[in-house]
Amino acid sequence: MANLIKNGDFSEQGAHWTVPDPAYVKFVTGHCIVATPHSISQEVLTGEGGGGTFMLSARMKTLGGFAGRITVQPLPTGKPVYLNVAGGQDWVVSSEKFIAQISTLKFMVTLESNDGTFDEFGSYFGDVTLSKLL
Repeated sequence: MANLIKNGDFSEQGAHWTVPDPAYVKFVTGHCIVATPHSISQEVLTGEGGGGTFMLSARMKTLGGFAGRITVQPLPTGKPVYLNVAGGQDWVVSSEKFIAQISTLKFMVTLESNDGTFDEFGSYFGDVTLSKLL
């Protein structure tokens, strides 16, 4: 299963990711760290055939008092899919299998620190993978 997300392992730092405010995102070998309430995102094409069954997975970690979330929003319409990680969590691998409508052309994948002290780093993400299942 090929990863539809480009540079999901952050081996190329922030390449292929949209970073609205670079002061609040750090790229370290193998992962990125996002400060609250900031985020990074990437537009990902669904691949041949539009919709279907997909698998989202990622390694995530948070410091105490922080929380993180990955959102996959099907476009132009569809129900978003979330991977959440609560505060004070050591590295954990989370995954979610979901079905996208045939009308789905692409996804907006967003990694965010959605709780914690504003402008402080506390949410970590690595090995972000979105694959179309056969």
